[in-house]
Amino acid sequence: MTTPAFDAALDFPVREPGRVFRGAASFAAGKVPATFKDYGLPGRRSAPFVRVDAVGPVEVRWRDEFEVLDENGVPLGRGVCLHPAAPPPEEVKPARRKALLERLSRGEEEMLLALAETGGLRGARAEAVEAFCRLTPPQVEALARALEEKGRVRILNFSPLFLISQGALDFLEGKITAYLTQFHKKHPGQKGAPMERLEKRFDAPRSVLFLAIRALGKAGRVGAEGGLVWLADFRIPLSADDEKILGQLEEMFLKGEFGAVSIEEIRSRFHLRPGKIDALLTVLTERKKIVEGRDGYIVHSRWLDELVKMLRGSGRRELSVADFKAMTGLTRKYAIPLLELLDEMGVTRRKGSSREIL
Repeated sequence: MTTPAFDAALDFPVREPGRVFRGAASFAAGKVPATFKDYGLPGRRSAPFVRVDAVGPVEVRWRDEFEVLDENGVPLGRGVCLHPAAPPPEEVKPARRKALLERLSRGEEEMLLALAETGGLRGARAEAVEAFCRLTPPQVEALARALEEKGRVRILNFSPLFLISQGALDFLEGKITAYLTQFHKKHPGQKGAPMERLEKRFDAPRSVLFLAIRALGKAGRVGAEGGLVWLADFRIPLSADDEKILGQLEEMFLKGEFGAVSIEEIRSRFHLRPGKIDALLTVLTERKKIVEGRDGYIVHSRWLDELVKMLRGSGRRELSVADFKAMTGLTRKYAIPLLELLDEMGVTRRKGSSREIL
């Protein structure tokens, strides 16, 4: 990394802690004039952390060693780069800087973990790590794998490498559950928050957000389906009138057999607003009374179960749309979306103009 300033550790105490002295930093590639400012951090008297400001840019990376010379060229001791392109003193609190530099002085694993944690929800990516240190990509990948085995990071991608600290992921999971708690309070009639809202709410890469939601789902804390995310223990509150309408809705789907019951029919009969209809259909889905396809085709679970048994017990390996229409008595208008629903369920699989029965 080419930079005019970096943070380093010296192996000798400076004469005036907290003050600036001039001299030079002599690297294997050559010598550059520089000023050295001791941060004056507690506990670092014998091996101070310093900011090195070179006169002109210098290519330096983590753990690069150099000799420190005074203004007359007399060697004073040695230094090692810990943080290339470190932020200026006024941008980081002393205690935080000390903690980071101490971590960067411990070893390769701790260095990579520190980069991931410093990156927050953006994590650490291959190009940034390669610019920070002189480790090869295979070496960095091996370190990342070791950290993941210890439960300290999660690797989202290997080529190019992209990892995030487990601490940042835990933080995001907490934020997601807190957001969903508030969402359910404000929108009790909705099953969950749209994924688009979560993406806008949290400044995190899409892959990190999805990883956090999958982890919460695996832990049984949230549910996610159809572009919605909700707390696992959330239930849409229902009144006695709602329960009565649910019973009537279910009866409509039962009477409709495989024919579609339109949203307009439901709205016309019950005089419900669209949001309320969606909420009641969600409840019927959760109770496994109905099944809804991607295109909005809805069928009662009882009819669907009977249809699956009929198909698998028919002895057929394949069937055409015409065969399916004859079997169900449906017009093409309803046969096609029902077949597509069966495809989604893994009951059938499209094969040219026909379907395989699985």
